[in-house]
Amino acid sequence: MSDNKIHNMWAIPIGEFYNPEHKEIKNDLINFFKEYENSFPEGNLDRASKGSIENHDLYESKYNLHQQKNPAFEKLLRFVSQGFITMSNNSNKKIIEGMKEKPKFNVEITESWFIKYNKGGSVFPHNHGGSWSCVYYVQIGEDSSTKNGSTYFLRPYTPGGKIDFGSQTYSSELTAIMSGQEGKLIVWPSFLYHGSHPYSGEKNRIIVSANSKINLISN
Repeated sequence: MSDNKIHNMWAIPIGEFYNPEHKEIKNDLINFFKEYENSFPEGNLDRASKGSIENHDLYESKYNLHQQKNPAFEKLLRFVSQGFITMSNNSNKKIIEGMKEKPKFNVEITESWFIKYNKGGSVFPHNHGGSWSCVYYVQIGEDSSTKNGSTYFLRPYTPGGKIDFGSQTYSSELTAIMSGQEGKLIVWPSFLYHGSHPYSGEKNRIIVSANSKINLISN
């Protein structure tokens, strides 16, 4: 007789990782971003030219920040890349287990940028390209909370019919909210819609975001 099973198909993982080197690189990252903003005070003109309405009251860099040569940012990207590969390996565990040889992967950062939120700044719901995306909290104020500058994710489907007790979890929870914390990295599948609650703290909220592609290296 076969065993009963419950298959969690198409479950959406969201990873949460903490950078042990954050305190060592925080000030260098902030100084790097200040120098960048002084050099490019107009920010990301490509987004402005396309009439983007996602952003409100903030400064956003161009998406090629990983091409800049900065030691602190390169350290951060190594940590981010490890988060991407960890999430990929977890999601593709069955495929990896079925391979004859231990696979090797290359993590490609396709886009990376920083955002400095002014008081009241927010980002409206949107999604990204690539396979995995992330947000890394460089600086947040002590007054940051689940409703003040946090990142939220929208439910990726529309439930049908009336909600009963059996459908409570997957029908009534509209969003998943992740509180900000300095040194925290959040990683999710790029298709997932997300945004940030308005931030009203005294310190500028500074985050880094990135998109990735993960390629299997042929042996």
